[in-house]
Amino acid sequence: MIYRIGNMLWKEAVQFLRYRLLLIFVLGFPIFNLVSAAGSIGEGIKHIPTAVYDQDTSPDSRRLVRMLDNSRYFAPEYGVDSQAELEQLLEKGDVKVGIFVPHDFGAALMSADREAAAQVLLDGSETSTALLAQVYLEETAYAYVQQTLERTSEGGAMASALEQVDARSRVWFNEDLSNKTLDLPDELADSLVLLAIFVPALLITREREAGTLEHLFVTPIRPIELIVGKGLLAFIVAYLGFLGMLALLLFHFQIPMQGSLALLIGLTGYYILVEMGWGLLISTITRTQGQSLMAAYILCIVQIIFSGRILPVAYMPQVTQATSLVMPNRHYTTILRGIMLKDYALGDLWSPVIALGMLGLALYAIAALRLQKHLD
Repeated sequence: MIYRIGNMLWKEAVQFLRYRLLLIFVLGFPIFNLVSAAGSIGEGIKHIPTAVYDQDTSPDSRRLVRMLDNSRYFAPEYGVDSQAELEQLLEKGDVKVGIFVPHDFGAALMSADREAAAQVLLDGSETSTALLAQVYLEETAYAYVQQTLERTSEGGAMASALEQVDARSRVWFNEDLSNKTLDLPDELADSLVLLAIFVPALLITREREAGTLEHLFVTPIRPIELIVGKGLLAFIVAYLGFLGMLALLLFHFQIPMQGSLALLIGLTGYYILVEMGWGLLISTITRTQGQSLMAAYILCIVQIIFSGRILPVAYMPQVTQATSLVMPNRHYTTILRGIMLKDYALGDLWSPVIALGMLGLALYAIAALRLQKHLD
C-alpha cells in the first residue's frame, strides 16, 4: 500500500511540475493576494469629503466648521451657497457628507428656550462610510457643545457636570483597531481555501480529460490509495503556501501573534486535510477541468461569504447559519482569529476542531464511494 501511494505521489509531482499554469498560480497567487490586500487596506476611513452650507456665518457656526476641519475625520473643502448646490454635490458623489447650518444657529445656541440644530446629509450608497461619519459627527457635536458651555457663565456648571461623566472604553484583542491585524489573517484564510480546493479538484478531472483515469481503474490500486496518493501532493502544496503567507504576515507586515504558533501550524494542516475533501469530491463529479475550476471557484466564494468575515455568522438567518456548518472555512476562521488575536488554547477550540473532523470524515467517505462506483 505504501509503495503504491509513493508511486502515485511521484507521478503527481512530475505532472504538477509540467503543469506550468497551475504551478504559477499556486506559487504566485497567495503572495500576490496578501500584498495587494495589504496595499488596499487603510488605517480606517478618514478625511471624508464634506460640503458645508453655512447660512448663519456667525462666530459659532464658523467655529463648528473649524472643529470639523481640524478633525482627522472630515475634510470640509466645499463651501456652497445654496441647499441645491449641496444636494448636487452629494448626488454627483463629490462629497459624502453635507452639513446645512441654518441662519439662526448662533442665536438659538445662545438662547435657553430654543434648540440649535444643523442638518446633516449622508451618502447612503457607501454604507460603511455613512455609519462611521454619523458616529464621528456625534463625537464632534458632543465636544462642540462642551466647549460652548464652557464659554458661558451659566454653562460652566453644566460643562463641569458633563466632565464628571467619564465614560472610557477599552478594546480587547486588537487594541489599536488596526484593519490589517484583522483583515490580513482573513485574507490568508481566503487564499488557503482556494489552494486547498483548486489543486485537488483538478487532479482526478485532469486524469479523466487525458484519458489516463481508465488506466488507473484497471490497476490494483484501491479508492482510498488513489485519494491519498493524489491528495498528498495537494496537501504539501497548500501547506507550503500557508507557511509562506504566515511568514509574510509575521515578519513583513508585523501582524502580532498572541497565541501558540505551533498550535496554529498544526491545526492549519488539519484544516487543509478537511478542506481538500471538497476538492476531491468536486473532481469526482465534474467531467472537465473547466467545470472543476468553475465549481471550485463558486464553492470558495460561498465559503468566504459564510465564514463570518463579511457578516458575523450570529447575525445571519437561521438557514444560512445551518448551511455554514458544512463550510470548513467558517470553522478555520474561528480557529485562526482565536489563536492569533485571543491567545486561544486547544481546549478553547474544541467545537470547531470537532466540527472539522466530522465534516472531513463525511467528505472523504462520499468521495471514496464515488470513486468506488467508477472502479466497479
